Amino acid sequence: MYTLGALLLFALLLTAVIAVIDSVLHTIKLDKIIHGLPVIGAHWGLVVGCLMVWVLDISPAAGWGLEFSDQWMTIVANGFIIYGMIPVKDATISMVNRGLRLAA
Repeated sequence: MYTLGALLLFALLLTAVIAVIDSVLHTIKLDKIIHGLPVIGAHWGLVVGCLMVWVLDISPAAGWGLEFSDQWMTIVANGFIIYGMIPVKDATISMVNRGLRLAA
C-alpha cells in the first residue's frame, strides 16, 4: 500500500520536474533541439524519470521485491515504472475530484 502511494507521489514529482525542465529548455531555446532528437525527444519523460531516480537515489519498486543485479537496471526500471504511473496518478486525482464534487 505504501509503495503504491510512494509511486503516485513520485509520478506527481516527475510531472513537475518534466514541466520545469521543459520550461528551462524553452527559455534557453534548446527545447526544439532536444525534442527533435530521434530517440531522446520521443521518450523525453522516460529520460527525465531515469535521471530523477538516479539523482534522488530512490528505489520505490523495491517495496514489491523488484531487485536487479546491476545498479543501472534498478535506475532504469524504477524510472520507467514511475513514468508509467503518471496516467494512474491522473486517474486518481480525477477520481478524488469527482468524489469531492459529489459530496458537496
